Amino acid sequence: MKPEVSRADIFASKARYFRVNRLDLVYLKFTLEAYEGLAVLSTVDREGAIVRIGYPRFSEEELDALLSALATEIEMTEVPRPDSYTDGLPVIPIRKVVEHAG
Repeated sequence: MKPEVSRADIFASKARYFRVNRLDLVYLKFTLEAYEGLAVLSTVDREGAIVRIGYPRFSEEELDALLSALATEIEMTEVPRPDSYTDGLPVIPIRKVVEHAG
């Protein structure tokens, strides 16, 4: 009998955190969901508009390309994982994301 594995164990093996304009949250979530299986967005801090994007390791390159393209359309800044937030995932270095020029 195979051990039961949760969706979180299978899917979100890495995570990155972003501060996003609240008005752009729905657009960001809708866009990520359109790429089925690429990433999952969840809100970490409503007041600070910080979101967590969890993704499988194999989709990292595709996600980087999508986030770079999105950063030309919406205001988003990568931030460190908030100290108060624990998700059990390893901390990875922050990568520069092109900031919205508007």
